[in-house]
Amino acid sequence: MTSQPPLLGRLAIAYYCATFGLFTAIYAIGPGAVPSTDASWPKSLWKWGMWKAMATYFPQCKLHKTADLPPNKSYIFGQHPHGVLAYGTWLGFGTSALGFDVLFPGIDARVTTLNINFRAPFLREYLLLLGVCSVSKQAILNILGSGKSVCITVGGGSESLLAAPGKYDLILNRRKGFVRCALQTGASLVPCISFGEPETYNTINQLRHSHPIRRYQRFLERTLGFTIPLAFGRGVFLPYGLLPYPVPLNIVVGAPIEVEKYKGKEEEEKEEEGGPASISRVSNGSSSVRGDGRGRSNDAVFEALVDKYHRQYVTALLELFDQHKEKYAKHASDMRLLE
Repeated sequence: MTSQPPLLGRLAIAYYCATFGLFTAIYAIGPGAVPSTDASWPKSLWKWGMWKAMATYFPQCKLHKTADLPPNKSYIFGQHPHGVLAYGTWLGFGTSALGFDVLFPGIDARVTTLNINFRAPFLREYLLLLGVCSVSKQAILNILGSGKSVCITVGGGSESLLAAPGKYDLILNRRKGFVRCALQTGASLVPCISFGEPETYNTINQLRHSHPIRRYQRFLERTLGFTIPLAFGRGVFLPYGLLPYPVPLNIVVGAPIEVEKYKGKEEEEKEEEGGPASISRVSNGSSSVRGDGRGRSNDAVFEALVDKYHRQYVTALLELFDQHKEKYAKHASDMRLLE
């Protein structure tokens, strides 16, 4: 943790942190813009050389493949844990720094982020040129329906409040939207773990729910969609600052969980009769399942399948952690699903 990372790596990390903070601040006074709901923009900045320099900041930063992924399918890469700034997600999937395109040729994966990140002037275009897309349901369905794949940091900003060195505490039990998207499109679910992510910052997260700071963090989350954990690391030249600690980052990509596209009872009946399906569809061709306004579908069969595949995903994720914990997180506690 005390090793000195390369100067170029430190400057690249500083740029990443400064850009994130600057554009978030600009959002407060900017007019805003709507996010893109497709992946039509070219990933012009995806192979930018600075991202490889950023990866050198961490003494061991590598993307590990555990199974082949056929390029003729779409995938939902579920990334865990979020950590403070999700460096594993960014370096492993948001850029070509760790060789995603070499390990998984033919797969066009798009990192997703909150709509708020598309509302700061110029940040929207910057993110779109990196291939980043909105994490909204419509955007994900459009991307998967076009044959591309997505990477979702499932725990989101809420999980950043659980980040702490040595702890792999996740928000996953109540996160099932990504499974619903998989069922509607037939995309495979791929569990991924960013070993070392919790060690990138020291955090002050052991606050009571009634603590004023925690209440303010929850307020930000409810109103803006993101929150700000209390975290500190090192500086560019000083031992303390807002840059992450130069710790090993190992992003392990698990085996795919095949998900059969859900057609719905009405569509199956029409197909058996040889007529056109009557089930409504969104523009990308994925099944449109009507919901109750809270994320759940009114279709009991569909929801039972959601629970089934969610359980399979959780089991595969925990097994993936146990298989690689001894090598990449020997002194960490066991992975826990808290919410």
